[in-house]
Amino acid sequence: MAKKKRTFNQEFEEFEDIVREKKVHLGYRLNLKFKNKKQKEYYVGIKSNRIFLTRGSAGTGKTIIAILAALEMLKDGSIKKILITKPIVESSSSMGFLPGDMTTKISQYMVSFYSNLEKIIGREYLNILKQEGLIVEVPLNFMRGNTFGGVNEDGTPSGYFIIADEMQNSTVREMKLLISRLGEGSTMVIMGDTDQVDLRLARNEKNGLDDAVDRISNINGVGNIQFSDDDIVRDPFLIEIMKSYKS
Repeated sequence: MAKKKRTFNQEFEEFEDIVREKKVHLGYRLNLKFKNKKQKEYYVGIKSNRIFLTRGSAGTGKTIIAILAALEMLKDGSIKKILITKPIVESSSSMGFLPGDMTTKISQYMVSFYSNLEKIIGREYLNILKQEGLIVEVPLNFMRGNTFGGVNEDGTPSGYFIIADEMQNSTVREMKLLISRLGEGSTMVIMGDTDQVDLRLARNEKNGLDDAVDRISNINGVGNIQFSDDDIVRDPFLIEIMKSYKS
């Protein structure tokens, strides 16, 4: 007798159970128990604000904690989709040299998101999220004309969890574009390392992330945190290397 194919709802219920089990089993390795007070403050801030602005070096946990919060909100029904985005700015080589069509090229910019998702839930369930459209990628440069979030027919919010990384490479105009895409019921985490700006800025011109912190961080519903090199939770050797670039 042929094996009865499981429905996606059954697959997703199993996915929820596996995520729950992995969060306990792999908690320490994935920093889900938080390695410092700043990480916990960041996580709590994401859950209690509509927009959260995050600046800090690589290795502080910015991306993986945001992804964890997004997965939890997807699982409990607080949001309907996770949206990931970055500005497309080349630090050295041009995107034209990357293999594949435009969709493939853009996906290669999103590798950091997918590697963190895979660490938490595994490749199989990451593929389920992608195939079912529960996680989508939209480059910052292609967002115009969209609003992410809204209201269902019964009046309940139908929101997205939007994670915007590398936003030190956005202009003020691009940051305004991103924030204006936020629909009802949606949460947005905006992050970046302002010591690694690849934009060509005029003298005294701010990147979009620094400008947003100065412009909107005092508004109710907007959170803000700054990680320092002392908050890096990777190999101590990396901490010393990163500090050397600040001198």
